Amino acid sequence: MQGIALPPTVVVIPTYNEIANLSRLVPEVLAISPSIRLLVVDDASTDGTGVEADRLGASSGRMDVIHRPEKLGLGSAYKQAFQTVLRTTEAAFICQMDADLSHRPVDLKTMLEAASRGVADIVVGSRWVPGGTVRNWPLRRLLLSRFGSLYARMMLGVPLHDVTGGLKCWRRKVLESIDLADVEAEGYAFQIEMSWRGWQQGFSLYEVPITFVEREEGVSKMSWHVVGEAIVLPWKLRFQPKTKTLDRV
Repeated sequence: MQGIALPPTVVVIPTYNEIANLSRLVPEVLAISPSIRLLVVDDASTDGTGVEADRLGASSGRMDVIHRPEKLGLGSAYKQAFQTVLRTTEAAFICQMDADLSHRPVDLKTMLEAASRGVADIVVGSRWVPGGTVRNWPLRRLLLSRFGSLYARMMLGVPLHDVTGGLKCWRRKVLESIDLADVEAEGYAFQIEMSWRGWQQGFSLYEVPITFVEREEGVSKMSWHVVGEAIVLPWKLRFQPKTKTLDRV
């Protein structure tokens, strides 16, 4: 993968027991552009992921690690990371991706190229637009994901085909304008809530087709609690008062 020219960019990767995947993912993401830094948020992994993240950060010089004392959830990890990036860096783009290799660095590169062209304030990697696809999922998981995105889109009106997608690139001003302390979702519903909050404040969205690949190593973090939260959250968002908008820079 040949490096591309980008403004300062941070890619946030939450981890919990992803040691087998992280060592493969990190060099591929850093190879996208010399302007990229990584921020790994490790929730006290028991398999040595946090130690491996420290090693990769020291060897690359372009990666920082937040070590958390326990498993606190995906939404909490992203909120802490976003707040850290906004407070400590001048990153123009802030991206998020899974650590399990289901999100391919080649697709992240395509999204960053689109973001750098100014196509939208929020660029989403989409499984459900023409050209997007999912590999190695059972039919039950496929239908659940498709229904989840359609359900959230109908409930909230967010103009995305993949509302639950977790591969995203945010322009800095979007995250600066969202009150992250007000974001409620803990699990994968965090993806729904953040897209809705950005769209609600008038920011533009654009979907790039991606190939989503089911993990080969490790264990999925999906649970019925996560599914339940994604079902209930759109109702709460739809009928709550308009969220607070921070001053835009």
